[in-house]
Order: sequence, then structure tokens, then C-alpha cells
Amino acid sequence: MMIANTRKQFRILYVLGLLLSFVSLFLEWYIYQVYDSHLSLKSYWSYNPITGWTTVFSENSTVNNTLKPSTFHIPITLTIIYIIMLAVSAYTVIFRDVEQYEELEKLTINAYANIFLLMLMLFYIFAFPVFYLVPNDLYFPFLHVKDKDADMVYQYSIGPGYCLQIFGFIFVFPYALFYYYTVTGFQSQEHSAKNAVAQYVKDIQDPVDMDKLIANEQLKLKFGDDSFDVLEELEIFHPQPIKKRTGS
Repeated sequence: MMIANTRKQFRILYVLGLLLSFVSLFLEWYIYQVYDSHLSLKSYWSYNPITGWTTVFSENSTVNNTLKPSTFHIPITLTIIYIIMLAVSAYTVIFRDVEQYEELEKLTINAYANIFLLMLMLFYIFAFPVFYLVPNDLYFPFLHVKDKDADMVYQYSIGPGYCLQIFGFIFVFPYALFYYYTVTGFQSQEHSAKNAVAQYVKDIQDPVDMDKLIANEQLKLKFGDDSFDVLEELEIFHPQPIKKRTGS
């Protein structure tokens, strides 16, 4: 009972993790701010995978535009695929529950889709800082830098969207693995059982001796089935292989 309740809780966390990951795509993943010596905000830029860099200042702000970070974009195609996989995974866990579905072999694609989703989550969590932030001199996860020469204060920090992505992965990971190993484990057991049955049938089958079979049928026709059975029980009849005649 406790194990069943635990699985149910992980399933709920899985759905929550999918929701957090989806919402994270529309929030700030990274925030870059610049203040002067009087702590007056001079520049503000935030990034998320869909809109790229956005700012609270107008486009006419020269200082803000000058301090804009290097432009980079996570491929929008990848983000679209990610959203699709979130929807597929949500459908899987809600309508194709591995604990109630009778034909588990039909859930193979769903199980692999969940694993692919985990890989996409890891990409956003690890590749985002490694391939996008650090190469563009954007410190990770946060840093507060004072430039005395320029009389400026720079703040680099991850945003709420990136944090939600991490929590989404933590919530999705346990049940996604449970789903995958349940489906693939069942297929492995089923395959092993079929092999065992096939091997057993093969072991108990005797090779067919066609000459003996033909001789048996001929004796049954000549003496009758009952008489032939008596001969077999007394071990009087032992059919010999029929020799081919050779020419003189």
C-alpha cells in the first residue's frame, strides 16, 4: 500500500514538473543589470528561450542599448520540439498510465518519449550556461561586480525560469525512469518467457523417423491397431531401415 501511494505521489510530481517546465519557457532565464554609483538602474536585460533578450527600457535608451549583452539564441525549432514533447509526456502519464494499462508493449514509444524529454531538459539545464552564457562573458549562476573606473555596478543572475526548469527536471526524473523500466522490463521478461517455452518444446520433441512411421502404418493396416500395440509392448517388432536394392 505504501509503495502504491509513493508511486502515486511521484506521478503527481511528474505532472507538476511538466507544468513547471512549460511555464519556465515564458519567464526570465537570465538577468543582466547595470547600476551607477547611486544605485540608479541604467540598463536591464533579461533572456528566455522564446523571446531572446528583452528590456524594460525604451529602444531609444542609448545607455541601455550600449550595455546590451551579446546576442545569442537557442534554436527556436528545438524549443518547439521541447513544447511538443512536454505535451506528449503529459498525455502519456494522464491517459496511458503504466500501472493500469494492460498491453504494456504498446507503451514502448511513450517510454522512450519520456526519456527523450529528460535529455532535452538536461540540455536546457547544462548546455544553456556552458554554450551560451559563459562564452558571452555572462557569469553563472550570479555575480555582483563593481567597476570603480566606470563607476558602475554589474549584476549577473539566473532568473526564475531557469530555476523552474531545474525543479521541473527533479520532479519528472523519478517517474520517467519508473515508466521506462516498467515497460522495457516487462518486454524483457516476456521475451525470456517465450524463449524458455520455445526451448522446452524443442527439447521434448523427438526427431521423426519417416521409415519407422511408414512401417508402423503398414503393420496397423495389416494386423489392426490392437494387434500392433501388443507387438510393441512385447518388443517383438523392431522395424529396420529399408535397404535399397543394388543392381547385379
